[in-house]
Amino acid sequence: MTVELAAAAARSLGQDGDPRPVATAFAPGRATLVGEHVDYADGVVVCMAVHLGVAVAVRASPDGRWRLRSGPRFVQRPTATICGDAGDLPFATALALRELGLAVPALDIAVVATLPEGAGLSSSAALCCATAAAVLRLLGARLPAAELCAATLHAERDIVGVPCGPLDQRAVVLSPAGGALVLDCRDGSNAQVPWLPGYVLAACHTGDAHDVGGEGYRSRREQANAALAALAPSVSYRDVTSAQVAELERRDPLLARRARHITTETARAIDCAAALRRGDAETVGRLMHDSHASLRDDYEVSTPALDAVVAAAESIDGCLGARLAGAGFGGTAIGLVQADRADACLLAMRGAVGGGGGWILQPSPGLAALAPDVIW
Repeated sequence: MTVELAAAAARSLGQDGDPRPVATAFAPGRATLVGEHVDYADGVVVCMAVHLGVAVAVRASPDGRWRLRSGPRFVQRPTATICGDAGDLPFATALALRELGLAVPALDIAVVATLPEGAGLSSSAALCCATAAAVLRLLGARLPAAELCAATLHAERDIVGVPCGPLDQRAVVLSPAGGALVLDCRDGSNAQVPWLPGYVLAACHTGDAHDVGGEGYRSRREQANAALAALAPSVSYRDVTSAQVAELERRDPLLARRARHITTETARAIDCAAALRRGDAETVGRLMHDSHASLRDDYEVSTPALDAVVAAAESIDGCLGARLAGAGFGGTAIGLVQADRADACLLAMRGAVGGGGGWILQPSPGLAALAPDVIW
């Protein structure tokens, strides 16, 4: 699939018969099992790359103009400055690579994807990471995986202005083949854990737009920071105790709810990693269920449609637990389900919202494993 998708991107770019060299790359999407809204709060995240993703083809522009083709969308600009259109993320990635000292020319870029946009499956990070890898191939250059993660995060967060944490890029790049990734966002360390044989993720889009750096996401980050400040002398959520959260609840119930989600979600992620190591699917499912309840009640980022899809998934025999995926406020819910029950689970999930997009997600190698010629 990755090779075919990259070839489709190359054909899209080369349909005008231009003989200049074309380079391609494919980056997978990401699904978080447990550990949502904690990557910007020193938390622990258990996530995995998924087989759906984004393919990018690049070539040097013949006239110094920047161009992007993505399905029916076509963008053309004299510069790579941010304009609020579909070119922002890939062009910002090129600018971020320039800041590392790479001689990135103005580019023609084509994008082809199986990963849905705005579904909470890291399509933005996959686009930036695939663009970075394709540009590296075009230039005959290489980068350490950590530098590529940092550059693509810089592109999305600092150049484009989306207030995202480091989770998505690291999951897209560092995830192992046939397993999940455990990210410690306090010290930057990561570990690999095996996947659960015989299980997949059923994913259903509610039809509501995912909050990609929108007002809801921004306000939760502000509230997380305010809660931590109110929990002084703690300087990290990893040092916060349940007694401190209980004391804060007497002073500010809303901030206490935010703090309670962050502290308990990291604890759930640590337990999830341990369950995956011992192959305990039932515990992983229960922790996903508990994660959704916390995101719904304490962090308040779920929606009635997401709650309905989660309930529908968990009503199916063989589904061990479900939760919203990504930042919330719309987007996708995922359920951990036995592979032979995945179709039934997905049918129930889609029925809860009258249709909508649906996918069976399987673990995928991350970009570092897919592109060892340019990432080390």
